[in-house]
Amino acid sequence: MKIFQGFLLIIAVFLISSCGSNKQNQSNLGNVSDEESQFARTLYGEGALVIIKGDLLASGKTSAIAGIVKQKTDNSFWIQKASFIQKETDGWKVVMKMEDKLSNSKGELISQVDSKNGYIISFDSSKKPIEINIVMANEYGKSNSDDALLKWNKEKDTFEFSAPLENNAQ
Repeated sequence: MKIFQGFLLIIAVFLISSCGSNKQNQSNLGNVSDEESQFARTLYGEGALVIIKGDLLASGKTSAIAGIVKQKTDNSFWIQKASFIQKETDGWKVVMKMEDKLSNSKGELISQVDSKNGYIISFDSSKKPIEINIVMANEYGKSNSDDALLKWNKEKDTFEFSAPLENNAQ
């Protein structure tokens, strides 16, 4: 009987510790509010994560990248799909989508084939406004296209492509 009680205690401790750590795994930041997480879930479902947040565009507004992360390495994220979102007075809005195609409210950023396996993105979180290194991924999460750099154009209020990078996004 004592063995059975000990076994139940171990299972209970495991379940409690597993449930408690779920919130910490929702982002690489410790201070993601329910508001950003909720908006991410409305876009991509329960598996959505907030990858980074802050004043990423140096505009005085909170923004974030949220989406479905397939794999994270030290300096990059393999995403199935994601969006760059920004907090406005009337709530969160999508500034750029990184889904089958890269797009904003005006349409596709560039003519491209569908990205069936998502993208590999990386960025320097200290650089403001943020620049996003992006490359299409293959089914193994490896580079499957030329590298590109997405830069914020303040005058046009949108992301634009810059010259390709020399190094891979991975």
